[in-house]
Amino acid sequence: MRRLFVMVPLVLSGACSDTAPRTAADSQAAHVADVVAAGGTVDSILPIDEQLRRFREGVPVADTLQHGAASRDGLVREFLKAVSASDTLTLNRLALDRGEFAYLYYPTAAISKPPYEAPPQLLWGQILQASNDGLPRVLARAAGESLELSRVSCADSIVSEGENRLHNACTVTVRIGRGTPVESRWFGTIIERGGRFKFLGYGNSL
Repeated sequence: MRRLFVMVPLVLSGACSDTAPRTAADSQAAHVADVVAAGGTVDSILPIDEQLRRFREGVPVADTLQHGAASRDGLVREFLKAVSASDTLTLNRLALDRGEFAYLYYPTAAISKPPYEAPPQLLWGQILQASNDGLPRVLARAAGESLELSRVSCADSIVSEGENRLHNACTVTVRIGRGTPVESRWFGTIIERGGRFKFLGYGNSL
């Protein structure tokens, strides 16, 4: 594989302080602003609908989540099994691909609506970068180890966006090898749609 991870969207959660973004969309919008300030380009002349049409060019239409799991905890167990085995193919399949992002996630995502209106191509690039940074940290910490899951905990409030239900701020309590179980964030938001669960990405706090 030329890139360690190539198909992983992510929704970031802002920290809870007086100055931090309050929602996932706020956090993403703040990142977009940083990209622009650093010299990145956002073509505000084109409406979002046209930018999405161009982003979808050559991308197969997605109408359902593929290769996901039937439950949130089941998804996390598959993830940990793949991490232990250094199985990056399975890790890719457990997260949204570009088609699922373009057709199932982005059209109803808060970040695509006013006042944010982040272009899909810019958001997708940010998503890939965050996951490409996060997944190697997971593998460096736990690949080749036995991983025992004790608990999955997400925010009490599930966010609904169209047909999508977003499970945010998820942490896992995991025993690595013979160590003491530790609670930490190993991945980003989990998307639930049509009874299937996948990761939006692998950004983490490791």
